[in-house]
Amino acid sequence: MPSTSYAPYEHWDRRFRQLCQSGDDLDWGDQWTGAFIEPLRQADVRTILDLGCGTGNDVLRLARAGFAVTGLDYSQQAIAQARSKAGSKATFVVADMAQALPFPAATFDAVTSNVAVHMFSDTITRTVFVQVRRILRPGGLFLFHVNALADRALRARRIPPLREIEANYILEQTGQTVRFFSNEYLLDLLAEWRDVNLEAIAIPDRETGQPFKQVWRGVAQR
Repeated sequence: MPSTSYAPYEHWDRRFRQLCQSGDDLDWGDQWTGAFIEPLRQADVRTILDLGCGTGNDVLRLARAGFAVTGLDYSQQAIAQARSKAGSKATFVVADMAQALPFPAATFDAVTSNVAVHMFSDTITRTVFVQVRRILRPGGLFLFHVNALADRALRARRIPPLREIEANYILEQTGQTVRFFSNEYLLDLLAEWRDVNLEAIAIPDRETGQPFKQVWRGVAQR
């Protein structure tokens, strides 16, 4: 894999296939969506795009909460599993979020993305944020979780880094690329947005209670 690229879809197809075979599919319960239901309802949101939806667990939670949800991922394996789970309850699209998102401008009331938009170089990350803003209606919401800078050391204990491609953008030995966000970097990415709210969230290990992950929870209005 070239040093400046992100992990190809084959990496994620293989990963989701292995997870399915082991009976695990990266489901965090309502860890991510639970905090977003009330803001979505307060904003009178009806249509949502879940960006980097994986096998569709968060899509299903949002659909059960009464929203019309589209899930997007570029792993065909993940989307196949998501469609199998959801049936007619949601719509799914195979596409690469690092490219132009395959939707007209102002398509959605909200975009959610949970630990999925932190896989890219600075250039691509900025493109993703611009694309999200494009497909949101005026006043629409972007609600997300991304790796915090404080998560870098925690993650390195579990998944050894291979090298740093650019500042806080790491290639891991698994072939996955991961970015870690500072508060200042996120504010820069969201400079053209309104009512930006960022909250640092510490997630404990489910078994030991020890620090496991650090993320930013963000809500921004177009």
